[in-house]
Amino acid sequence: MNGLTDLLLPSARTDLAPTQPKLARRLCVKDDEKPSETTKVQTDGTRYRFSGDDRILHRTSLDVGVLELLDWFGYKRAFIVCSRTLNERTDTIRGLAASLGERCVGITDAVGEHSPLSNVLSGAREVDAYKADVIVSVGGGSVMDMCKVIQLCITERVFDRDALLKLQMRMSADGTEMLAASFHTPSIRQIAVPTTLSTSEWTPAGTPIDDQTQLKARFLVTDGAPRGIVYDPELLARTPLSLLLATGIRGLDHAINTVCSTQPHPFASLLAEKAIQLYVENLPRMRNSEDSEAFSNCQLATWYTGMGQMSVPHGFSHWMVHIVGPLASVPHSEAACVLMLAQARWLENHAVSQHKNVRSLLGRKGPFSEVLFTLLTELDMPRSLRDLGLSVEQVESFIQPALDHPQVTRNNLRPITTAADVRAVLRLVQS
Repeated sequence: MNGLTDLLLPSARTDLAPTQPKLARRLCVKDDEKPSETTKVQTDGTRYRFSGDDRILHRTSLDVGVLELLDWFGYKRAFIVCSRTLNERTDTIRGLAASLGERCVGITDAVGEHSPLSNVLSGAREVDAYKADVIVSVGGGSVMDMCKVIQLCITERVFDRDALLKLQMRMSADGTEMLAASFHTPSIRQIAVPTTLSTSEWTPAGTPIDDQTQLKARFLVTDGAPRGIVYDPELLARTPLSLLLATGIRGLDHAINTVCSTQPHPFASLLAEKAIQLYVENLPRMRNSEDSEAFSNCQLATWYTGMGQMSVPHGFSHWMVHIVGPLASVPHSEAACVLMLAQARWLENHAVSQHKNVRSLLGRKGPFSEVLFTLLTELDMPRSLRDLGLSVEQVESFIQPALDHPQVTRNNLRPITTAADVRAVLRLVQS
């Protein structure tokens, strides 16, 4: 059906069913509860968390795919959230709205870099006022993150900053898993049409920036991952190349963190290793806008990455982006390029088997960090903090926020626990 890939066949749902109740109980652990024996087993790397996406359309055009999903799920009142560039400089959103007709009840492109909380709250009030029954997100990670938190606002009937911040996620006692603050059945879901490669469509987590502190707020939204996804390689090819390549590196960083997790899962690692191969081999090919296979393969890479990344704890590079990005006004994906390289160098003699497996898939020799450095050079991506335009003083200002963050200094194969450790990692990519 127009390139349809129905990800979860009935048999697959049956296979996953015994695991899902355990995950639901895991998500409901309160701060003052001690981990149960079941929880302990899960934190030893045996758990798998499925993100909740019900239906994925691959190699399917935007207009055809969104209509098909609206029909499939029975939605009648769609509210479109999109990037301003896509709305103002292309006819993509106008075309989508025209194809939806009366089923499109509203549109907003007031998202912004890192989706500021003020925009999230304004968007939530607007979606709620239009009585939409589904949100259609068309854009990158900021757009999808905004929609996840809009879902939380509408479900919890929370439309002001202070009340929303009380719903931020917590960490499990062992620091390996994110716990939601709200478990209510969502009042509204999201259908996503990604225009980048950073894998936001595969997680229920959103990290908009708090306008007042310029730090990331952190939310885990029950059923926040899109209910459906449309992967349109032609739409992906319209994204500015520099942005597309940088978000591809962000997705690659997610896959590497999954492979190099302190508590790896065999299913997640298998998918992530294949994702790394697809990213490394196909990102350079995307410089040819006519190479539709490369764009489609990179969308597959985000799919493989996303299917496993919520199941295992990630390390330094994944979370340090949340410090560098907002504090230095650096795009997440560009910061990811440099921090991915820093982490690979830090782990050079501490992730030997993991790096060896990936090099084997790629048919490469030498240190894994050199494989990544070569890729970044080929793509003309940032490779140092200096490339990001950061001064020594700015880098020093990241140290305390990194130590204060609940995840930056946890779950690293080679420990990163002190200010000296954080400086040492960052010094590996100083210039």
